Amino acid sequence: MEETSLVPYLIYYFILSPIAKIFFVNIHYFTSQQKRNEYLIRKLVKWGNVTDYIHVAVALYFLGFREVTVRIESFGFLGWPFIVHWNTITFVFLSFATIIIGVIGHFSLFYLHRDAYYHKFFSLYFIFHLAIKLIVLSSDTVFFFMGWELLGFSSVLLIAFYEHRTNPLKNAMRVLFIYEAGDIFLFALIALLTFLHTDDMARLAVLQERSYAWAMVLLIIACFFKSGIFPWTWLPRAMEGPTPSSAAFYGSLSTHIPIFLLLRFWPSEWSLPAYWPEVWTISHPANAIAAAVGICAFSAFITTHMSRQHADAKNTIAYATMTQLAIIYIEIFFGLRTLALVHVVSHGIYRTFEFLRTPSLLHFYHTMETRLPQMTNTGKHFIRLLPEWLRTWLYALSFKEFGFFLRTFDFIDGFLGLKFLRFDGKTARRFAGIIAVTWVAFSIVMFILDRNLFNLESAAYASGDAVTAFIINWKYVNAKDEILFALAVGFNVLTFCNIRKVGMFFVTLTCSATTVGIEHTLLLLRHLDASNLLYGIAMTALAVAFAGLAFYSVYRFTTGSEGSASYTARLSRSPLANLLLFIAGLSIVGVPGLGIVLAWEYLLHYTSLVAPFMVIKGFFIVKLDTLLVFLFYFSNFLGFPEHKVQVLHHYKLDTLHLRWAQKHT
Repeated sequence: MEETSLVPYLIYYFILSPIAKIFFVNIHYFTSQQKRNEYLIRKLVKWGNVTDYIHVAVALYFLGFREVTVRIESFGFLGWPFIVHWNTITFVFLSFATIIIGVIGHFSLFYLHRDAYYHKFFSLYFIFHLAIKLIVLSSDTVFFFMGWELLGFSSVLLIAFYEHRTNPLKNAMRVLFIYEAGDIFLFALIALLTFLHTDDMARLAVLQERSYAWAMVLLIIACFFKSGIFPWTWLPRAMEGPTPSSAAFYGSLSTHIPIFLLLRFWPSEWSLPAYWPEVWTISHPANAIAAAVGICAFSAFITTHMSRQHADAKNTIAYATMTQLAIIYIEIFFGLRTLALVHVVSHGIYRTFEFLRTPSLLHFYHTMETRLPQMTNTGKHFIRLLPEWLRTWLYALSFKEFGFFLRTFDFIDGFLGLKFLRFDGKTARRFAGIIAVTWVAFSIVMFILDRNLFNLESAAYASGDAVTAFIINWKYVNAKDEILFALAVGFNVLTFCNIRKVGMFFVTLTCSATTVGIEHTLLLLRHLDASNLLYGIAMTALAVAFAGLAFYSVYRFTTGSEGSASYTARLSRSPLANLLLFIAGLSIVGVPGLGIVLAWEYLLHYTSLVAPFMVIKGFFIVKLDTLLVFLFYFSNFLGFPEHKVQVLHHYKLDTLHLRWAQKHT
């Protein structure tokens, strides 16, 4: 069998198979008369695992660890190229992800038996499956970023899995905030690659000296956000979901995927030993790697102490996971790529097993206590290395999470209004003030980034040809673009103020996203003689709309009952209606998997060739809109209403479910 024909087949199978399963699970749930019918789901998961294992075996037999590059010019009906760089790392992670997903799926069939959210879990489980396969197999910027986004969204929805409790919903919003902040850095890297006329993530090594230093920083920060490296230690807040999601997302795959990103796309010459003979200056690229090593070492030091003082089993494992992730990053930065690959796979397998056995951990330790004369002591190396006063001081700091983490999450709570269960005028004013300050600071950072990163004269391609790049200078930064962006931010603030009203929420959300789209479109039409007229019409129309909506919002906010409690499912009608409204909000902001994302992708792609820093600023506003969509859905449609009391007691519906699980294991 030819390699060039086998690879496209594997791509279509591993991408289309999860999509078909997602549709099947949801159609079965919303059309079935028996909501608790699990038979078809069990068959789908079991036979799906078998076919996945067969395809991995076929890939091993015919492709193995060879290096093959295949480019599918138009994947499906999307019209975007799908680039595959098949090599050892790709196959190892594909096998690793397939085995872990299969084990977690089989375990969940029994662990979540007769759970009220059984179908919801497997719907998110297959979305996660799709996201992992997109990230592992694709090297092009479009499909890779789609998988990256879907991975974050499915992770957040699984944190909020038990939707009748307030704490999981708030923790899901905190993690989403960190995810979206990290996505901005990865998107900035993709905008840089697009600006340099490449859609392949594997071509980072051909960037020029001025650009690859910034690319290095952007990639490191994006990976640190996703893995929970200091100072973004979000992992313990993600332990609200069921045990299978904790094992799959945070124990093995979700937090380890950024390491796969570095192993796959991080050039081997970007390591400390490669730069060691050189004389480092202040602006030397190796300083970024050295700083990353220092951050990882400090992160490993504090998380290992925090894991030792936590009484909760899942949080202890979460902090221990972050410790090992920091060590793996250090191995990559020192050029020990093979060691890092072995370490990440073995650590992922071990953490999966550790998370899966967490529910029976107390029984396990009681068994050990009865069989052993005394329990094995741990932490003796700390006793030998650190004096008692230092250990006591570190314990006190660890108990308070070193102070910094609590302040970080306090900021997120204040920004999104999570500290209180009600949205009032004070919450809205705080959100508007933080947005204004953040936008000014972000605009200044983007101006600096524009002058240092996108002000390039040429870009070297792998072929050796020098291609003249677009020079971004002061004439691209004008008041018209800034006014449109300011209006988009203003609409975003109005969206937050109208988070209690469905109609006004969608109107202001649409205006915010549309303003960003109009600004990007006008950038592409700037060469036309009528561009100034188009700018004037757009600014006038949007300013009038903003003034009218602002006046109406203030009037309704002062006269309406805006103090109603959040997270009480006050607007919930039916699961299907809630889902459709949620999908409608995600469609407006262009979430991957929905139709409007195609228009967003084309617009962002062509605008990145002209003004990439403007695209990043627009993406920042879209991420703010995405946060509000999730906040709107969580605070209005999920929570603890009276009509969902039966959900809290769904484990008592059938006392024979444990016997059934024991019989089938």
